[in-house]
Amino acid sequence: MARSTKLFQRFALLSLVGAGLLLAGCASTPPPTDAMDQAAAMLASARAAQAPIFAPLDLGAAEARYAQAQQALAGKHYGRASRLAAEAEASAELARAKARLGQLRLQISQQTGRNADLSSRLLGSPAPAPTPAPPAPSGGTQTYPASAGSSGGGR
Repeated sequence: MARSTKLFQRFALLSLVGAGLLLAGCASTPPPTDAMDQAAAMLASARAAQAPIFAPLDLGAAEARYAQAQQALAGKHYGRASRLAAEAEASAELARAKARLGQLRLQISQQTGRNADLSSRLLGSPAPAPTPAPPAPSGGTQTYPASAGSSGGGR
């Protein structure tokens, strides 16, 4: 009987040590505060670049990923939180880039309209209606503000 008790004690001790190592391994992953901060900064940058107007779908995806990252962080699932924060940052960066593209297209459209108006005043003839700008090359279904188009050349 003494032998089985000793074996049980060893097994219990090894189990406790194993459980302790397992918990220590999980606890050693630090919270991804840097990743969360970077994602939050990129979201703010995307909003400042007018992503709600020019890239609402991409901004929405970034905000959703960030909210999931916050939930994972609150649940102490740090690995998942870090991955989701990185995804949120990437989506926000895409939204910012698309917003910048939308702004540039709008500027081109406005300048094309001013050029056509100036041309008609200088030449004394009505300006031809500008052609619409080509659609965005993205595969998404986002829309950009209506544009007057761009000129096809210097003719």
